[in-house]
Amino acid sequence: MLNSIKVCLIFLNIFTIFASPSNSNNNENTANYYPFVKIGSKHYFINPSLKMNWYESFDYCRSIGGDLVNIESLEELLALQKYVLEINIGSQLWTDGNDLAREGRYTSHTTGRPLVFVKWTPNNPNNQGNNEDCIEVRLEGDNKTLLMNDNNCFNEYYAICQYRKLTANDGRSFCVVLDQNENCMLRNLAEGFTKAADMFKSCA
Repeated sequence: MLNSIKVCLIFLNIFTIFASPSNSNNNENTANYYPFVKIGSKHYFINPSLKMNWYESFDYCRSIGGDLVNIESLEELLALQKYVLEINIGSQLWTDGNDLAREGRYTSHTTGRPLVFVKWTPNNPNNQGNNEDCIEVRLEGDNKTLLMNDNNCFNEYYAICQYRKLTANDGRSFCVVLDQNENCMLRNLAEGFTKAADMFKSCA
């Protein structure tokens, strides 16, 4: 049994080396980002016919090969603002920011790290009613400025999905430790198949 698992793990490691995207300069031009569109330096997708709560939005973005957007700079926010105005959404849109783990400590659900950029609407975040733990962006004022606001995670808004790029850890290697016990190796095997399936779907 252990020998079979070892063979499978080695095969998966070799498969990911050859199947993972190339880091060449042409990768940007050859990758299939559909339905994501390039806005600024990233690729995004907003489904204008689907409103969901924050949790459903996260699952939806994952199902199409992305994550809820993690806005990292004013430049990115302004690029999204221009796009939202162009497609005339005119409503709130979910991001991946939240303080679900600890009140007042806003983190990116995608990275697990504290948010590196915020631009709040006036007097926010305010955790109104003690149940506003997820961050949405909305167009505010006569100038239609895209700003952040904490809101109830169960409210239904549009989702801003950003394309999930495979990292070196995702695409290049699985840790193959050949002296592990059977349970650890089975877990690694399951994780390996999951990563390989994600890579295959992103390349399909």
